[in-house]
Amino acid sequence: MKKLKKTMLSFLLTLMLVSGITPVSNLTSIPATTVQAAVSKKQTTKFVRGVDGDTAKLSVKGKTYTFRFLAIDTPETVKPNTPPAFMGKKASNYTKSALAKAEKIEVQYDGNRTDKYGRKLAWIFVDGQLLQDKLVKKGYARVYYVYGKYKYTNKLRASEKVAKRKKLGIWKNYKAAFPDSKSSSNKNTTKKTTTKKVSNTKKNSSKQTSSSSYVWIPRTGSKYHSRSSCSNMRSPSKVKKSEAISRGYTPCSKCY
Repeated sequence: MKKLKKTMLSFLLTLMLVSGITPVSNLTSIPATTVQAAVSKKQTTKFVRGVDGDTAKLSVKGKTYTFRFLAIDTPETVKPNTPPAFMGKKASNYTKSALAKAEKIEVQYDGNRTDKYGRKLAWIFVDGQLLQDKLVKKGYARVYYVYGKYKYTNKLRASEKVAKRKKLGIWKNYKAAFPDSKSSSNKNTTKKTTTKKVSNTKKNSSKQTSSSSYVWIPRTGSKYHSRSSCSNMRSPSKVKKSEAISRGYTPCSKCY
């Protein structure tokens, strides 16, 4: 009887191997390659209309979505009660023209697919070329809002380095292009001549660092603030500065 069972078991195993079926006991040796990758396959879309340099309305399978271009930032052109920033119109017009003239537009997701405003986050390709990289090369955009190890970040940074060196577009007057950004001129401070003053400076710096680790964010809006009373916010939330930045908030020009 035992001999018959062994024969039957041997026959079944042989049949499974011939049929391409993997025995359950060997499943642990199969590489875990079935997990969905962060970077998706490219998906064809259609241009609906432009919004600004880094945002556009695109149609996917007949449904229109707002797409925010991943890992770049162009000067503002549609911010309420704010005139277009330096190079903003040129960046916006270039994006609209590139998308309108393209024979084929594709999007590719990389990590999180939507931001806090419900916009789609993706790489945008026009006729096979990465639109983000074209914008950065021309000096119409900076590499920004990088919250992960994205596929084309190194490519963008290399292009940005060249555009910055040649002072193209936004790099002719960076502060005018992004007035809300912190000025690099504030990095160096005057050296103190006495030990007491240096000691006080270190203490104050330590206090500032501790207090600045938390910021206030409003229910609506895209800026974070150093104080809850700024901009007449109603019921603001106190969060870590790193969290606010990761959620897409940028510093308030009044506070910083």
